[in-house]
Amino acid sequence: MLKSLRIGIMGILFVAAATSLSAQTGPRSYVTFGLGGQFDLAGLGGTILKDGLDSSRPVRDSQGNVTGGTQQAIYAENTLTGLNRSTNGFVGAKTNGAMIGINFNVGYEKEGLFGFNSLFYRVNVNYTTKASGGYTESTVAGYKWLQQEWSYTAYTIPAYIGVKLYNAANDTAVYVGAGVNYYKGQWGVAGTVDGDTLRNLFPGLAGPGGSFLSDAPTPGIFKENIKFGSSGFGLNWIVGAQTKVAAKGHVFFELETILSGGMGTGGTQSVGGASAIAPIAAYPVIVGGQTYRVGYKLEL
Repeated sequence: MLKSLRIGIMGILFVAAATSLSAQTGPRSYVTFGLGGQFDLAGLGGTILKDGLDSSRPVRDSQGNVTGGTQQAIYAENTLTGLNRSTNGFVGAKTNGAMIGINFNVGYEKEGLFGFNSLFYRVNVNYTTKASGGYTESTVAGYKWLQQEWSYTAYTIPAYIGVKLYNAANDTAVYVGAGVNYYKGQWGVAGTVDGDTLRNLFPGLAGPGGSFLSDAPTPGIFKENIKFGSSGFGLNWIVGAQTKVAAKGHVFFELETILSGGMGTGGTQSVGGASAIAPIAAYPVIVGGQTYRVGYKLEL
């Protein structure tokens, strides 16, 4: 492994030396500002769209006998959409898909690392939050019995060492880099899944013991708001391009990949949530992913 690492370092230095002739005379320093988008925050798209989350309680018939299967703590959107179509709208569904995030970025970049103009280092500070998606509603005969809203926020501080290759005019470059990051983030889900009212309003038709949504949770989940957080260190890499648009300004486009995550614990806030899941639950917290970013570099 050490031999491979030495070979890799020598390769980077060789590329930097070979390309330093095509770089601008003298290394540059920048302050960077970026705005980006990230898809499927926290990797929860599968849970939101197609998997849902099983409850720890069994499905029962109208007499309270166990019929097999488990109740649902979180309903998947494809289940609700299917019921909406098969019941001709008796079961309503409002779906918004997986969470999509917006990423704000500021950083400092310095060329000329180890005396090679084409080697650079960069330190970023990223903040990501949900911009759209992650919200589900359902009605039965107009009664809103389900509301699920997902949230996500994360901070990452990635550091990079990379290689930048300039064109002959020294005004456009492509670059790659890799490094490590510190991360801190959390996701949560809040809302209500009211299986009790379905059972009382539509006995034998909807809710526990009914023809539809017999796996709705009972006791119902009301005003739940559980959150899972994690922090630590991870890996990251970046691929991008920049071009000069002003005497001291460069526009850049890049794809940043953050690999970070850990196990988070959270406490349920409702009796129904504690019954369906647990008073204290654990779930993976994935921070990062791939961010598609556009930004501006200002030379110092």
